[in-house]
Amino acid sequence: MPILLWSVAVAAVVNVVAHESAHGLVARELGGHWLGIRFRNGRISTAVDITGLDVRAHRQIAAAGVFVDLTLASVSCLLWLHFGEPWAKGALLWTTASVLVNGCPLIPHSDAWQVVVGARYVAKSKAKPHLPAPADEGASHD
Repeated sequence: MPILLWSVAVAAVVNVVAHESAHGLVARELGGHWLGIRFRNGRISTAVDITGLDVRAHRQIAAAGVFVDLTLASVSCLLWLHFGEPWAKGALLWTTASVLVNGCPLIPHSDAWQVVVGARYVAKSKAKPHLPAPADEGASHD
């Protein structure tokens, strides 16, 4: 198998582990509980119990994944610019795709979508002080 394919595969594993771990760590720090990893609609996601957490915490948990994706994409870009090798290009391809998917607010249930939906809820709740509390159910972060 060519080095480019191997580097994409390695980058995929590293990126998914780092991305999902970021959701779990931030959730734990904010008082949520990590429930595990699951497959949802063909995507890997972290199951997090956010019972009792506010919308801001939910947005922070979602944003953690995008932050990790941006960080890994930046590092892989620097590696590719420095080395210019196919293994570095494979990492750049995967991490860039991850940023585009998880960072796109137009894809339902993506991390960026959850951040935007949360922002809209906060804006509406400030305009209307008597909105019902957000559902206290577990959530998933892709």
